[in-house]
Amino acid sequence: MATVVATTSLQLTPEKQKEVVHALEDAIGSMFKAYSLYFVPVPQDNVTECAKDQTTFYVFVPPALSVDRRRQMIKVLTDAMLNTVGYKGELKNIVIFKYHGDEDCGVDGVLRADAK
Repeated sequence: MATVVATTSLQLTPEKQKEVVHALEDAIGSMFKAYSLYFVPVPQDNVTECAKDQTTFYVFVPPALSVDRRRQMIKVLTDAMLNTVGYKGELKNIVIFKYHGDEDCGVDGVLRADAK
């Protein structure tokens, strides 16, 4: 399972935001059977100049995710953004992986290590 939090300062119409979310769902769904996606718009007044039109993806996954799957995840997320909003310049799609083991994550009040 993956949890993906996408923060963006892109100024999107409600229709375009739905399109982006659907494209990201398809992209993440191509990589993981189970996932959560949170798409969080940030007003451009609340970011630095270099962060305007930028989307940063925080991908929370177990540490066993291979380097090849990480490369693929970066590509599918970036392609989804490019295909829906177009090229906005360099440093506009950033993917950061945060790893968690079974002792570092709980679901429904139970530590994952205890649930196994």
